[in-house]
Amino acid sequence: MLAHTVRVTTLDERTGALLERLERLCPGGGYHIFEAADLAPDSEEEIAEAICYLSDSHCVDVRYAEGGTYCLRVLPAGMVYAQQARERARESDLRNRRTAIFAFCGAFAGGLLAALIAAVVVLIVK
Repeated sequence: MLAHTVRVTTLDERTGALLERLERLCPGGGYHIFEAADLAPDSEEEIAEAICYLSDSHCVDVRYAEGGTYCLRVLPAGMVYAQQARERARESDLRNRRTAIFAFCGAFAGGLLAALIAAVVVLIVK
């Protein structure tokens, strides 16, 4: 029997945030026990659905889940996804800063050019 793996390409915002939180809370890749309330402010049902999806996507391994208590560990695919999400956020932040700097410089240069043109026109008219 061939084992198939599911490659996770995208997660919704809540599930991605939960995976990133689990990755931070599970150093070393071992199993850890969590209460649903400790994982996210979402309802217990939403957390259960997200953990089930992460398990089906081979991002986490759930040893048991009973009454809002979970024993799980983050698998390598989940760690990679969380690291890539952090990198994408860092790149987005850098891109936003760069855009703001270029917008400021462009506005400043445009204002300076307009002032110079106005000064030249005033000197020519006199």
